[in-house]
Amino acid sequence: MGGATPGAVISPLATWFSDDRALARFRRRYLGRRPAVRLPRDGAWRRVAPDFETALVLPGAGLPFHTVADRRADRSADHRRLRRALAAGDTIYFPQVHQVLPRLMRLMVALRATLLGPLREECSFLFLVKGRGRTGLGLHHDGPVDAFWLQLEGRRTVTIGPRVDAGAPEDLGDGLARAGRWGGWRTLDLGPGTLFYLPPYTPHAVICRGRSLALSLTWRAPRRPSPRATAAGMTEWDVVSGQAEPRPRPHSGRLWTQVPVAAGALDAGRRRFLLATPDGAAWLPATARPLARRLGTMPSLTAAEARRHGEASAVLLAHGILADQELPLLIRPAHPKALDGWHFA
Repeated sequence: MGGATPGAVISPLATWFSDDRALARFRRRYLGRRPAVRLPRDGAWRRVAPDFETALVLPGAGLPFHTVADRRADRSADHRRLRRALAAGDTIYFPQVHQVLPRLMRLMVALRATLLGPLREECSFLFLVKGRGRTGLGLHHDGPVDAFWLQLEGRRTVTIGPRVDAGAPEDLGDGLARAGRWGGWRTLDLGPGTLFYLPPYTPHAVICRGRSLALSLTWRAPRRPSPRATAAGMTEWDVVSGQAEPRPRPHSGRLWTQVPVAAGALDAGRRRFLLATPDGAAWLPATARPLARRLGTMPSLTAAEARRHGEASAVLLAHGILADQELPLLIRPAHPKALDGWHFA
């Protein structure tokens, strides 16, 4: 995650993990085992997704949304009901929102590359609520799912309990926690910038007592992949085409990884290697491989660090892997009805 100088190469996960050793400790101690709270080390998380007011106009761009209150869901995506539902304290959420939020997709790529691996069922949800202390989904678990929550605005109070058996119903009933049938129940207050990890089969319930904007990212257990499928899974980039809002401006001092890549083995005889990208694969000169291997988490790097790699950075710039522009904050989709969220149950 580091570089030749501090800040030379910055991972999307650097806000919560200082280096690769911190990620390794997290993987060993928490992943698949127990919940964890990671507090932010800087303010970069504020640039992952739009703010609350901007999110309110997403239905006007054709994005589907659901509302839920007291375990009752409305999937009509009728934008005329949005503000009324918010005023009542209902929970609003946009499924598969990463398709229009490239910086969020980048964060998901980084989590996939460092912690979770490829070929899992990846989902994202953007939650909005003007909290009135009402429950949304109530106490439940999500099954064989690893989840990362990112609190963007306001606060959420989450109650979590010990892992349930795989056969337990997803809807657990709020009386379970109150009855205290098991030990180990905890209540946590998640503030802005907090990254919260929830392992599979963990009971949880959320209540907001004020305005809250948050992301939930989930990964379901993987299939058994082939080596070729694994490379394709690592470079999955599920962002739709459309208009960038706002359009990023060029920056002379920094470069950003534009898409996920996976560097294959070196063909020493021909001094080249195969670089997998979302659009397929391309043969690149061997000199570009050391830098390409560092781009799997889609970091940004200083122009000075890029120059240190000589012609390698020029090759990656020419192939559109690196660019002097940050990813857009939001994509207004060219074909809204094709968004996966419209089919999300």
